[in-house]
Amino acid sequence: HTHFISSNPLLAMCAGAPQLGRMVPLLIVSMIIAVRVSARVPLIIDTDIGGGGCRDVDDVAAICMAHALADNGEAELLAIVQDTQPPACAGAISVLNNFYGRDDLPIGVYRGIDLTPSPPLPFVDDLVANWSSPIKNTSQVSDAVHVYRRVLSAQRDHSVVISSIGLLTNLKALLQSAPDKHSHLSGRDLVARKVAVLAVMGGAYPSSGPTCECNFCAASAWGGLDHQVAAEASAYVVKHMPPEVKIIFSGFEIGIAVQSGAALSSCAPESNPCRRAYIDYEGGLNRSRHSWDPLTTLVAVRGAAAAGCRECTNCSGSNWVNATSGSNRWIDGRSSNQTYLVLHNSTKAGKAIDDLLCQLPRHQVPGNSQPTSGIVV
Repeated sequence: HTHFISSNPLLAMCAGAPQLGRMVPLLIVSMIIAVRVSARVPLIIDTDIGGGGCRDVDDVAAICMAHALADNGEAELLAIVQDTQPPACAGAISVLNNFYGRDDLPIGVYRGIDLTPSPPLPFVDDLVANWSSPIKNTSQVSDAVHVYRRVLSAQRDHSVVISSIGLLTNLKALLQSAPDKHSHLSGRDLVARKVAVLAVMGGAYPSSGPTCECNFCAASAWGGLDHQVAAEASAYVVKHMPPEVKIIFSGFEIGIAVQSGAALSSCAPESNPCRRAYIDYEGGLNRSRHSWDPLTTLVAVRGAAAAGCRECTNCSGSNWVNATSGSNRWIDGRSSNQTYLVLHNSTKAGKAIDDLLCQLPRHQVPGNSQPTSGIVV
């Protein structure tokens, strides 16, 4: 005991000063709190949730899962931005934020005029019509670029992680943005200064061949729109993302091998909008979906190993995206800021996602997000 005290400067000091010894518990608690706060990953989600782009439900899983990670103290949700056009999609994001007790979480939307107006998937309209939320459509939210710049400028340097699970329209616009009241830096310089990691659900690895993955090209085969806009944005972001930012690509081949979401039918209450979205999309109970977007977001926060993946090895080089077709291929070369995921345990990945989806909200206000009308399955 004496040796332990003499070898620990803080305890030795306190042993010689009893009044300081009484402060040790307070010091330890303060240190634990500081470590927990600093360990939270500052996270922005960039999504095409249920409308435009690739029109899927797994964005819902990614957002609900991110809220659960925030509840656990693993992530600090900074903002959620919509990278497509359908107005009601911002309302669906707001429903999910409300369910998890985070109505103050900033929402932004892509304000470019180059996307084709289109209706969202039915689950989007269902959530907006039948669940509580302060925001119902994109007319009530800010330009995503403004949200990005305001939020990024307030963060520590090289700290923010972005999970890109839709088109790369917002990120292209951010990189091209000019200095403003939030920061004197250009968009590219602001990203280089503030962003640590960009996790991108997009492409296929090491090559998509002559075809393209939906987020990189809004391919019509997936019911998407705006092929040329999507392909150009993808090529631009992959080429112009600053080298200070680590890019982790999660390819089509990863998410399609991981199933998640079916557990919501049995583990979540009927008042859970995440549950309803999956039932709407899949057409019934106990049906899972491929996990492209939640897996990418899980990797963004916990790292590849926690999602049953690893970063590729012996793969020095970088990604290349065709600005016309949206196809991509990995080009061998020098080590770069880019890597892609390799899946080795799909069961582990799916369970990690489902465990978070089944976690009850920690900060939900009693009575919030109850369906306001309609029959709940």
